[in-house]
Amino acid sequence: MAVAVRAADKPLDPDDITLLLLGGASTDRMVALIAQRGLSFRMGPDLAKKFHDAGADDVVIEALQKASAKAQPVAPPTAPASPRQEQTSSPPPAAQTDAESRPKIAPASGAATNSTPSDAPAPAVKNSKGLSEPAPGEIQNIIQEFAAKEKVFREARNNYTYHQINKVQQLDPEGNTVGTFQQEWDILYDDAGKRIERVTYAPPDTLKGLMVTKEDLDAMRSIQPFVLTTDELNDYEVKYLGHVRLDEITAYVFSIRPKTILKDRLYFQGMAWVDDRDLQIVKTEGKIVPELKTKKGENLFPRFTTYREQIDGKFWFPTYTMAKDTLYFSSGAIDIKQMIRYTEYKQFKSKVRILSSEAADTPGTPSNPPAKANK
Repeated sequence: MAVAVRAADKPLDPDDITLLLLGGASTDRMVALIAQRGLSFRMGPDLAKKFHDAGADDVVIEALQKASAKAQPVAPPTAPASPRQEQTSSPPPAAQTDAESRPKIAPASGAATNSTPSDAPAPAVKNSKGLSEPAPGEIQNIIQEFAAKEKVFREARNNYTYHQINKVQQLDPEGNTVGTFQQEWDILYDDAGKRIERVTYAPPDTLKGLMVTKEDLDAMRSIQPFVLTTDELNDYEVKYLGHVRLDEITAYVFSIRPKTILKDRLYFQGMAWVDDRDLQIVKTEGKIVPELKTKKGENLFPRFTTYREQIDGKFWFPTYTMAKDTLYFSSGAIDIKQMIRYTEYKQFKSKVRILSSEAADTPGTPSNPPAKANK
């Protein structure tokens, strides 16, 4: 998103520092922001290591330590309830697939906001009790196998039509919506069998100074529903973090970050959860890098989480992406919320609908993904 508005500056908290580092902020920019805004926390060895792992160099660490001596710690706000806790009505009907025993992934507690670093170091992942760890030699085999399945997944999804709802809300400091961008697309085929994207709904853009750019739209198409195939594997550094329980499945967790940043190309940086039975990605959490800063302006991207759901008993397709983040432009900070829904998956030329369409953020409806399927 690009912008040219000013918002009140607040002291930086640990998540602000991590997001800036993951977003590719330069050392000079980091030092200037730390001096300008100060810190709301005290530095310690654990935080120093965490920031260093996220990309902070010695100059940034030193600036943080100096600002830490002047910091006035602020009590953290009460954590928001998870989508499951907030939901009081009955969940919508679950998607009908051939694999009801493999439920879709729903947000875990606290996942409704983007306050956890997208590329956290290994200590951020606590292995679940009772789960065995793969041998070091097996890890590379797991990576190669899930990347190969991702390639099959991409080819399979290209043979499905679906409906995509894209929504960006601009928020004021109290969390109220002050502007909205929304577009809905049908991803389908024309009479000649060519894959096309048709805009079906596009109300007037009411964002105030915040612009949804071509890069943002490209990210909605191809990066936020992140796919890591064998073809892209050499572009990324993939590190194993742990073996955990995720809702009703168990998964391997990997850190994913680009090895190098090429000009005019955007990348994913964050974490992926890989189902340990199907060896397919079921959840990703991270952000798009690098941030784009030119003479014409700045284009910053929010940290997001994408959930997948098993469709037709074969493939884990993305069904929901959400982000709630603060974008730190040179002119000030802007709070945004983003939601993407992927619905009505239908195999090309098939008349059987896999998912039913649902409106984006309709009045009186919680803006949460569907609850997990009941057994």
